[in-house]
Amino acid sequence: MSGWWGLGDLMATFGLSVLASAVLVGLVRWDAVRRGLLDVPNARSSHQLATPRGGGLGLLLALAIAVTFGAFSASTAPGVPALLGSLAVLIVAAAGWMDDHGGAPVRLRILVHLGAGLLLLPLVSPAPLPAILAPLAAGWWVFWTVSAINVVNFMDGIDGIVGLQGFVFGVYCVLATADGENAQLLGLALAGSSAGFLLWNWSPARIFMGDVGSGALGVLFVLTGAMLAREGRVDFIAAFAPLSPIFLDAAVTLVRRARRGERLSVAHRSHLYQRLANGGVGHARVTLGYGVAAASCAAIATLMPTGGLGLLALLVGACASAAWAAEAWLRRSGEAVLS
Repeated sequence: MSGWWGLGDLMATFGLSVLASAVLVGLVRWDAVRRGLLDVPNARSSHQLATPRGGGLGLLLALAIAVTFGAFSASTAPGVPALLGSLAVLIVAAAGWMDDHGGAPVRLRILVHLGAGLLLLPLVSPAPLPAILAPLAAGWWVFWTVSAINVVNFMDGIDGIVGLQGFVFGVYCVLATADGENAQLLGLALAGSSAGFLLWNWSPARIFMGDVGSGALGVLFVLTGAMLAREGRVDFIAAFAPLSPIFLDAAVTLVRRARRGERLSVAHRSHLYQRLANGGVGHARVTLGYGVAAASCAAIATLMPTGGLGLLALLVGACASAAWAAEAWLRRSGEAVLS
């Protein structure tokens, strides 16, 4: 899909995705209030008021409308890998919708997440590999997909944080690839639909994303980043660079909890972003901080699009430095720092 993209196409697709998302998320909120589909605060929550959930459904529908509009403008039918990627998003969203409406069995969610990773393999493995390496590469991509699904779900704990990450990542994908490529179209739709969702989800949030949105957004991050690495001028590490802050937060928290012998399946509030938001910084400022961190990682990757392990070390170092500064603030504020 190339040669069709112009300023008018860009503005129309982005505007459509923002408008559709704002309207559809509002409709989902109305329905959730009508049916009493609310997140009621508990000891592990970072919010204080019962709030409708499931707004991610409106985001996803808006994204699908924008992508369809863009593909129609290009007069291009999607290929098999793109259709399989869409199916991966759909099945994860369906499992999340079930979880939002009474709960989905853990085994079912695991199977769905693994299935989504398998569905993405034709997209992320465009070239044949030596027989000894093919299973390893396939296993890595399935692991990466399952990890992304769960990381986004873990990080969807305060107002606006995941929506802003989606917006930053989408804009980065638009700028980092050539005009008219699939990654650009998907990135544009992701940025626009995330922006429309943020109109409802910014602090104080009037609706939460829910598992229907967070899990599907994790798949969309992998799908869009894989397209960017395949079509753009960046390597794998640069393709996912803007997601470094949320992945590092999730990874460090997981290691800390494992060291303390905690059950990793039990809900908690020990992510750095949660401790900051609940420690006096507030949802909006923490969300903006993580958005700035994502944009900074995107800028670094723009300067080192094929930086490989050197880029990875720089991204980890930058995120770790920011996290250290945040931990220092928490110490000064009297919070008991986790070890």
